[in-house]
Amino acid sequence: MRGFPPIQIFLLVLTFVVLAVPLSHLTGTTTPAKAAKAAVVEKVVQVKSVKALVRVRYAHRPATLSVKIGEKELIGGIEDSPMEVDASLPSPKDGVDVFVKATWPEGTPDSAITLEVEPDGLATRSETRWSSAASLDEVITLEWK
Repeated sequence: MRGFPPIQIFLLVLTFVVLAVPLSHLTGTTTPAKAAKAAVVEKVVQVKSVKALVRVRYAHRPATLSVKIGEKELIGGIEDSPMEVDASLPSPKDGVDVFVKATWPEGTPDSAITLEVEPDGLATRSETRWSSAASLDEVITLEWK
């Protein structure tokens, strides 16, 4: 025995309506979205810098070495490994891009440079990069959550 099609269609529509009401409450956008936008704007305004210790280690002494955060050059000369410098990091929780550029004399095998950044109150982050063809030009992004 087959059912009566108008009743089946009515039950199907009724089921969709019953499901649509709680779903619209869950996915509907109201004033909380505006409050979230205000919080994001407030967070952007509160960008503050954090003091940090930047340490650079290398296996073979490079001929040239440059370490920059943004436009600020932290290390421009060469000293004995490890090299340490105090720096100011702009908003480390959003991530920090560190630009590392180094060259080695001809005949130097591929070499490693390790960058360690230790911000006040946050965990130390360490990244190692290897040179190729006696040069290294990298952007290292460090993030703290």
